[in-house]
Amino acid sequence: AVMVPVGLAFGALAGAPLAGLYAGIFPLMVYALFGSSRQLIVGPDASMAALVAVSVAPLAGGDVAKLTLLAGGLAVMAGLICVLGSFLRLGFMADFLSTPVIVGFMHGLAAVIAVGQLPGILGIQAAGETTLEQLVAVGRNVGNSNPVALAVGAGTFVIILGCRRWFPRVPGQVMALAAALGLVFGLGLDSHGLAIVGHIPTGLPGFQLPTLGAAELRSLLPVAMVAALVLFSDTMVTARGFASRNRYQIDANQEMLAVGLGNIAAGFTQGLPISASGSRTAVAESAGGRTQITSIAAAAVVAGVMLYLTEVLYFLPLAALGGILVGAAWNLCDFREFGRIWRFGGMGLIGALLTFAGVVGLGVMEGIGLGVLFSLIMVLRELAFPSDATLGRMGEDDFHDLSRHDDAKPIPGLIVYRFSAPLFFANCSFFRNRVERLIEEETEPLHGFIVDGAAINDVDLAACEMLADIRHQLNDRGIRMAIANLRSNVRDKMTRGWEAAGTDLGLFFPTIGAAAAEFGSGPSVEEP
Repeated sequence: AVMVPVGLAFGALAGAPLAGLYAGIFPLMVYALFGSSRQLIVGPDASMAALVAVSVAPLAGGDVAKLTLLAGGLAVMAGLICVLGSFLRLGFMADFLSTPVIVGFMHGLAAVIAVGQLPGILGIQAAGETTLEQLVAVGRNVGNSNPVALAVGAGTFVIILGCRRWFPRVPGQVMALAAALGLVFGLGLDSHGLAIVGHIPTGLPGFQLPTLGAAELRSLLPVAMVAALVLFSDTMVTARGFASRNRYQIDANQEMLAVGLGNIAAGFTQGLPISASGSRTAVAESAGGRTQITSIAAAAVVAGVMLYLTEVLYFLPLAALGGILVGAAWNLCDFREFGRIWRFGGMGLIGALLTFAGVVGLGVMEGIGLGVLFSLIMVLRELAFPSDATLGRMGEDDFHDLSRHDDAKPIPGLIVYRFSAPLFFANCSFFRNRVERLIEEETEPLHGFIVDGAAINDVDLAACEMLADIRHQLNDRGIRMAIANLRSNVRDKMTRGWEAAGTDLGLFFPTIGAAAAEFGSGPSVEEP
């Protein structure tokens, strides 16, 4: 009920209406066989349709047949790039999508879906480059609303939410569409300015290899690379968003393969490039879809509708379709997630809100980019300023943070310092400053400084040089330095970058207790 009108709409946006419909059959089946998401619905979307309209349509010169061929070629090229990326195991790039980014995206996507349907529900014209601009345009034209369209759209939304709340086993979308079709057909509401879907061509797509010339391939290659990046990012964000809501896992490399093969199938069946569809996935979820049987059934039904039932959908009001999509958007929202992120850490909430604002104010991909950039900055900040602690003894070889354990007691003449991060160029200054501050703040005479290296999982050359310099300075002050609990692989790297570390038998100790016992006899400075 949703995929046929939406496929027509995206196809019209790209300039090839049937290509939008054709992309909603075989690509769904291919993705269902290879995808790791249990719920994701793929198909033509606004970003892919807009990319075809802006970058491919000018190459066709107004020839719809050539445009369909070029769009299919773009789909195949983007699909091949994704398949290659899957074999190269490049799916790790999706790991930069943190939970706050996903939460912000899902709520931003809900806003994008809802605002995008307002013109159809209100029966007005309102366009804009971004969701925010479109919302402003809706506000300016709301006085021209069609009350019939508003009643149909609002009624559809109420029926869906009512069934979801009180009759969860009743398919609210189907009930709402049946009611809308009956009202339009029985009362002739289309004569009152209510927009309807109208005529839908009958028939299924045939298989066709999109053969392109060398010049066309050169022109489409950069577009295909952009398309592959956009569709994979969109697919991973949407798939992980729904997976998180329903508690299952996504395999990024498998998703890259599945969406790549889906695009190849779209290109071979005269369809537009496809991507994940948040709105259609939300509709499927709200209707109870929990496995990829939903995609297979949807593709089969779309094929059946295109063969036998196109005349039934002639009177389908666009306002009812808008009501269904707004209901699906509402189902995407879980505002408690923002509270959970805030309670865990305020910076995560900033990332979620930044992603939400970017999706609404700039665009879906721009919003995701802002969220990912913010997440990377936070990761770098955590690495540059990691957690650390001074430790005290609670047992013979039992040391804990002095600020968290009242029973932990400092060892006279010794400082035990734990650094909880890989030690590399970005946090060397932080490490050095902390060591110097701890020594300056110590009121008792010192003869030893022990670094607990249990949480140091890596070092670089800059860290080795910094440690050698610190040890030399401590020796000059009569303070012996030792490193305890260091992993063997990190110790191997340290000895390669710090020549003296490989020959000094008094530098490394297996435990803090062993180092403390060695230092208990008082100062004994070793040569660096």
